[in-house]
Amino acid sequence: MAEQRPPQIAILGAGIFVRNTYIPRLAEISNLLVLRAIWSRTQESARGAVEIAKQYFPDVECKWGEAGLNDIILDASIVGVAVVLAGQTQVDMSLRFLKAGKHVLQEKPAAASVNELETAISSYNSFNPAPIWAVAENYRFEPAFVE
Repeated sequence: MAEQRPPQIAILGAGIFVRNTYIPRLAEISNLLVLRAIWSRTQESARGAVEIAKQYFPDVECKWGEAGLNDIILDASIVGVAVVLAGQTQVDMSLRFLKAGKHVLQEKPAAASVNELETAISSYNSFNPAPIWAVAENYRFEPAFVE
């Protein structure tokens, strides 16, 4: 039986929350996944986050701009992305990657308006097969909601 390799993921975004929260939390479970790439709009921002991530994921790649997004979309080894961007860009970016067949963990907010969310869900429901799309909201794990 072939050895199962950990899934490879990318982070879209390289801001403070990625640097101070995402990278350290992913490092804690580095035996379960491989951080393959970090993308940002600018090379400088992506490089800053990659420098931090390299201590836990030595092969993480720096991606930026439209070419970097396309690299991640076309990389069949990357099965999912964490979308950690400004709220106004997250839905479009999430849908772009879902349409490409990548699983998406999207930071809050889910959308800027109910209308935007309804439109996004309608688009998502048209994908066949539909990758997993989750919003990073912890309330669903609170005991009062689990009961």
